[in-house]
Amino acid sequence: MEQKLSQLKMYWFADNPVPELQLPEGYSFSHFSEKNRDTDIHDWNECIRTWTHSDETDEVRFKHEIYDFRDIVPEEDVWFLDYQGQHIGTATSFVHKSTGAGDMHWVGIKEAFRGKGLSKYLAWIVQKTLKERGVPYVSLTTGEGRVAAVKSYLTAGFIPVEYAEGMVSRWEKVLETYGIDHVQMVWEDASPYKVLYRSGKKKEEN
Repeated sequence: MEQKLSQLKMYWFADNPVPELQLPEGYSFSHFSEKNRDTDIHDWNECIRTWTHSDETDEVRFKHEIYDFRDIVPEEDVWFLDYQGQHIGTATSFVHKSTGAGDMHWVGIKEAFRGKGLSKYLAWIVQKTLKERGVPYVSLTTGEGRVAAVKSYLTAGFIPVEYAEGMVSRWEKVLETYGIDHVQMVWEDASPYKVLYRSGKKKEEN
């Protein structure tokens, strides 16, 4: 059986500045609401559905990914990016009570709105919110197959984390894909590891 690869992990350190962004006309942010529970759960699933397949019902998946996290308060932590009042994107920002670190959880945009550069606004609201809550850093996990997402996270200042076998070579290939020469990499405890170079850059220097 083929071994499933660990997801890529990235950190953003909250001592970095958060630039002010202006949402495009017609867009706004809102939170999950228990008053609109059924609609919000459906829309949340629609935002993330094409990133990862699941046979679970919308209700069960939301329970597993949101309600079952004891540190997540849905009406405070689950964000929606709205267009003309309709939920078209989502991201969850919460704090791990055991460590005090922040987490950017389940980021997604409905398929019809992808490719418009909107994911940067979801990353921004999470960074802004968690910085205001005093976290030392924000963590996220993703797969390298989500090319646009990984690129947007790197652009937003997230950096690679060394925490599982093969991460260095996988990140070197990611950097090569985006033409990024180098980026700082850290250990899982957030201490500096080394400067990581794209795979093509290493070949040029040899």
